Amino acid sequence: MIQEYIHQPYPMFENRWNPILLISVFIALFMFVFQPFGLSGYSGELRPYIELGYGIVTFSVLIIDQFIIPLFLKPWFVSNEWSVLKQFIWQIWILFSIGLGNFLYSSMFLTFPNGFYAFLVFQFYTLVVGVIPILIITILHQNALLSSNLKLANEMNSDLSATEESNGMSDKVSIMAENNKDKLELSLSDFLYIASTGNYVQVYYLKNAQLKNVVLRNTLKNIEEQLIDCHSIIKCHRAFLVNKDKISSVKGNSQGLRLILKDTHEEVPVSRNNSKLLKDLIDS
Repeated sequence: MIQEYIHQPYPMFENRWNPILLISVFIALFMFVFQPFGLSGYSGELRPYIELGYGIVTFSVLIIDQFIIPLFLKPWFVSNEWSVLKQFIWQIWILFSIGLGNFLYSSMFLTFPNGFYAFLVFQFYTLVVGVIPILIITILHQNALLSSNLKLANEMNSDLSATEESNGMSDKVSIMAENNKDKLELSLSDFLYIASTGNYVQVYYLKNAQLKNVVLRNTLKNIEEQLIDCHSIIKCHRAFLVNKDKISSVKGNSQGLRLILKDTHEEVPVSRNNSKLLKDLIDS
């Protein structure tokens, strides 16, 4: 059961800046109040600034962890493959790196009789302070997100079962490339979704009951403006537009919602910011 749980999906990097700022402030306050590792014996006038420095070092370490390391380890940092286990391992690494950074920083101002032993003490205190809260927060957060998203998915599925396709499904839609030359025209009833990658979009549609796709050079924002009068086509994610009349069902897990579309096995993600909007649109 534990093995099954730790492989449950978990949202990756929901908000990077809030944890960075909160942890940095916490470390600075912790050092100021408790003055561990012999800091209380440091009587220099610069001690308040040294204590503040722990927060700055923590901030710098977290910037490296959250923004730089993922650039070099892209195969490991795949959003839809992120799990409870990966989240916990990553948080342990963050604790270790914070302990290492603060140990190196402390070495500049404090004298340690045994450098390696002091390093182990730093890591021990860092892990003791952080492991249990991280474990509890991860479990509670995963359970809360899973419960919330499953409930929302069930509500949306109930709405879908009571919703008929729009009368305008026979309308034509035109999608123009950035050069205003390449153009795709198709019936709304054949249009499924659009996925964006940088300055290109990939349009998925049906032709003779077969799934097709075409790549056009344009941004999703420009395509969205082109289709603004087509109310069946909605933005469900920063990188996806979808034909809401082609949604057959909605799945939910702790990472969020995913749309199951008719005539394709592909699942389209829904961003958290768009979940309520999508539900309102389905209701209407």
